[in-house]
Amino acid sequence: MTWLPSLSSANTWVALTALGSSFLAINACSSESSTSPRQQLDSSGNGSGAASGATTNVGAINVANNNATGIIQNTSTDGSGGTAPRDPRCDDQGNCSCINIGMIGRNGTYGAVPGEDSNSALVAWLNENSSAAAQSHLTKPTLTTEFLADYDVLILQALETPNPPGADGMEVLGTQWQFSADESAALEAWVRAGGGIIALTGYGRFPEEAAPSNALLAFSGLQYAGLTGSGDTAIEGSCPNECCYCYGASIPSTGWIATHPISANLTAVGAYYGRSIAAPATAEVVARTGTTTLGATVQADAGRVFMFHDEWVTYTSQWDGTDLVDDCRTEQPNHSCYDKHPANDYQVRQFWYNALKWASGDAACFDIRDPEIIK
Repeated sequence: MTWLPSLSSANTWVALTALGSSFLAINACSSESSTSPRQQLDSSGNGSGAASGATTNVGAINVANNNATGIIQNTSTDGSGGTAPRDPRCDDQGNCSCINIGMIGRNGTYGAVPGEDSNSALVAWLNENSSAAAQSHLTKPTLTTEFLADYDVLILQALETPNPPGADGMEVLGTQWQFSADESAALEAWVRAGGGIIALTGYGRFPEEAAPSNALLAFSGLQYAGLTGSGDTAIEGSCPNECCYCYGASIPSTGWIATHPISANLTAVGAYYGRSIAAPATAEVVARTGTTTLGATVQADAGRVFMFHDEWVTYTSQWDGTDLVDDCRTEQPNHSCYDKHPANDYQVRQFWYNALKWASGDAACFDIRDPEIIK
C-alpha cells in the first residue's frame, strides 16, 4: 500500500484502481484539508494532525483480485497492530482512515440481475467517498483476535459457500460456514470491547442461510426468526403500486421508527424476501411493519449490533440503477410508473451513513461525502 502525497495545499481526494495488480483502491487527502472525509487526525482522534515522530497507525487496504477477497494490512511505528476500538490510523503525512469495515459472506443469488448484483458499488463508494476503508471477504476468514483487531465494523452477509444449482436448475442451499467456540468467543469479546456489527440476510431462498449469523450473535439476543420449528418468517412483501419492476423487482421497505438514529431521514430502501427478527426486550426497534420487526439494535457493553431483515441495500442496482432491466425514467411522463427508480425513491446512501455511524459508536471522524446524505 502506498500513501499518496497531497498534490497541493488545496483539498485533494485521490482514488486509484489498478486492474491486474493487488490494489483495489487507494484514498488520500490533503494534510491541510478540514473537510475531506479522510481527515488529518492526531492519535487521539482530535483532528489536529499527526505530530512529527508520533506513534501512529496506518490503515492500509490491500485487496487481492482473487474473488475480491484480501487482507487489510495494518502497521505501526512500533511494529504492533491496532486494536478495536482504536484511534484512527494515520501516516506521517496525516492521511488517516477513521474506521475499517469488513464485509463477510457471499454475494446474493438474486437481485435485479441474478448472480451479478453484488456489493461492489457499496465497497467502492465507501473507499472513494468516506473516511472508512472497506473490503469484502467472500471466503470464510478465521475469526481470531488478530483478524478482528483490523476492523471496527463487520457486515455479516450470507455466511456460506454457494453450491451449484440442482439437476432441475433450482438454487441449492449453500455450505454453511462453521465457526468454532473460540471464534464465537473472540467475536463476542471484540464486540463488547467496542466493535460494531451490521447483520443482513435474504441472499438466497433458504432460511437456514441465517443460521451462522444467529449462532455468532446469540450473545446479543438478536435472532433471525423462523429458521427451525416456528414456521416460515420470510418477508416476501407486496408491491404497493405495481411498479416494482422499476426498482429491479425490489419492494419498498418502510416502517422506520423515527426515534432511532439509524432511521433518520429514511423513507424507504429496497427489499425482497428477507426474514423477520426476534428481538429481546432490551433491543431498540429500528423499523417494523405491524408486529413484524424489520430492524433492531442492541448494545453489548461498549459494542453495538444492528440486525436488518434484508440484503438489497448492498446491491449495485439500488445505487444508480444502471443494472436495471427496466428504467422507468425513460417512460413517458403520463405513464403510471414514470420516474419510479431506486435513485429517486430509496435512500440507500442515507441508510449506510446512518447504520455505519451508529455501528462505529458514533465515531466523530467517520464521514461520507455525498450530496444525497443528510447529516
